[in-house]
Amino acid sequence: MGRSVGEPLDTFQYWLMPHGLRGFLTTVFWSETAASGGAARVRGARAARADRGPAAARRRYPGPRPAFPALAPGKAVGAAAAKAKRAGGEHAFWRGSLWGRTVALQGDSGFAKFDLFEVSDSQLLYWGTFRGNGYYDAEETHSFSSPFAWMDRWMRVGDAKQQRVSDSVFDPRLRRVVSSGEGTLRVEVVAHHDGWRDPDTGIAYDDVLEVHYWGRYPEPASREVYHLGRGLGTIRFETFNRKEPSGVRYQFAEYFERFTPPPLPTLPWVDPFHNATHVPNGYFEDFTVPPAEGGAVGGHLRGWSGTAEAAITTAAGDEGTSPWKIVLRAAAGGSAAAAFASTSAWIPVTPGQRYRLSGRLLRRSPRDSVYLDFADGAGQGGGFEDAHAAATSAGDWEAVAAETTVGASTTGVRVRFVRDGANEAEAFADAITLQRL
Repeated sequence: MGRSVGEPLDTFQYWLMPHGLRGFLTTVFWSETAASGGAARVRGARAARADRGPAAARRRYPGPRPAFPALAPGKAVGAAAAKAKRAGGEHAFWRGSLWGRTVALQGDSGFAKFDLFEVSDSQLLYWGTFRGNGYYDAEETHSFSSPFAWMDRWMRVGDAKQQRVSDSVFDPRLRRVVSSGEGTLRVEVVAHHDGWRDPDTGIAYDDVLEVHYWGRYPEPASREVYHLGRGLGTIRFETFNRKEPSGVRYQFAEYFERFTPPPLPTLPWVDPFHNATHVPNGYFEDFTVPPAEGGAVGGHLRGWSGTAEAAITTAAGDEGTSPWKIVLRAAAGGSAAAAFASTSAWIPVTPGQRYRLSGRLLRRSPRDSVYLDFADGAGQGGGFEDAHAAATSAGDWEAVAAETTVGASTTGVRVRFVRDGANEAEAFADAITLQRL
C-alpha cells in the first residue's frame, strides 16, 4: 500500500543514510546469474566485515573503458566479479563539510572511493564518481562539467529529474582525461510502499521509496531500480545492463550497524568541482614517445620538462606506486646548480584556496636537499608563499606533503621536483599529486 501520489516526500530521508550508519549487502554479479540461470538466496553479508565488499578485492587497472554518462550511485565496483561471482559489501555515507561545501559521499565505510553529492536545502547535486588515487587499485574517475540535480528534497510519486550532462573520464594511471561525452540522466520517483519485503532476505521494511535511475535515458538497459528505506538508504539495488562496468546484477541489504567514520575521506587526485585542477601525468606513465631507460624527461613525458639531469627510469622499485618515475641524476663530484623537473603548463587553481602538494621521494645523500615545491610561489596572475614537501631521510622512499594558500589573484600554479644543496647523488620522485583542501 502506498501514499497518495500528491503527497510530497522528503527524499533526503530515503537516499541519504545518517552519518555513522552502514549497511551490509550481498552482491550478485551478472557472471553468476548467467552461469546458474538465476540467483539463489545467500545470507553472506557478515563476511563483509573482513572482505569490505567487491571494492576491497583489488585488481590491476586494465585501462579505461569506453565513455558512458555516469557510474550509478549505490554500486560497488566489480573488482572480483569474474572470480568471486558473489560477495559481501558495505554501503555508507560520509556527511560533512569539504571544499567549503556540504557534501554526502556514498561508498563503503573507508571512503577511499565514492560518489559525490553536494547537499543544499532544496536539492542533491551529483558531481560524479571518484574511484581511488592509487596506481594499481583505482578505476577511472567520472567528473561532470556541471552537476546533475539528482533529487529535489521534496518530490511526489511520479516526479522526475532529467538533465543532459557532460562527463569527462579520467584515467587514474595517466592522470588525464581519456574520453568525454554527453548523455541524458534521469531519476524518477516511481512508488512509495508503506510496507515492502525483500525477495531474497525476506526482511520486511516499513516506509520504502522506489526510485528508478537511467544512466543513458531513454535506453531501457540503462535503467536501475533502487528501493530506499527511510533512514536506511539503499536496501536493494538492481540493474538491467549486463555490460555495466561494475558487473553487479543486484544487491540486497542483510543488516545495518553503527560505526565511527573516518574524520576525513580520501581526497581525490582531481578537484571534483574544477576538474582541470590536478597534476597531469603525476605517475609519469604517459609518454609522447616509447619510454627508454634514462630518456630525457622533456623528450618523453607528456606535460613535463626539466634540466639536463632529469630523466625517466624504472630503477629504485615502485613500492606499489607506479613502474616509471623521474630521477635527477648526479654529476661527478656534485654541482652548484640545482636540478629539477617541472610541469610544463599552468595547473588551474581557484584564487585564495588552500592546496596540498604530495608525493613520494627517495634521496640517496643526506647532503642533498630533495623536495617538491610550487616553483618558488610564482603563480599565473600573482605570486604566493611557496611550500616545500621535503625528504627527511636518505636511502628510503618516503611520503611527503606540504600545504599553501594561493594568492587572491592566482589562477595557475606549476609544481616541481627539485634537488639542490650538494647535488652529489641521485634523487627519485613518483606519485605527485595536488589536492584542494
